[in-house]
Amino acid sequence: MIKKSRKIAAVITAITGDRVVVGELEFLHAVEEHFEFIPRDVVLEILERVLRDPVAVFEEEAAHLFHVFYKVDRNKYLVVIVKRADTGNFFATMYPTGSQIRAKHKKLRRVR
Repeated sequence: MIKKSRKIAAVITAITGDRVVVGELEFLHAVEEHFEFIPRDVVLEILERVLRDPVAVFEEEAAHLFHVFYKVDRNKYLVVIVKRADTGNFFATMYPTGSQIRAKHKKLRRVR
């Protein structure tokens, strides 16, 4: 089996101490779907801020283990989802959530 290499946009160390690999495809999806009017370098800076200085981090374990990072700015929340695996921690997506943490995330185990 031939393993394709994926482009990496960044590697960011989160407040949890985990190194988060930000894949180019996942990052482009977040930019194009949720931050289309913001330059890519600014979105990357925002992503780094959320991972390094969140107001809350939750853990979700369904089929996979995820960390859900929240940051608030001007009474609006941003959320970053990170998939945790034996092979590493990977950025899944980032999006604005409005004026409060989502109810489904509040039910998760808070790790920070």
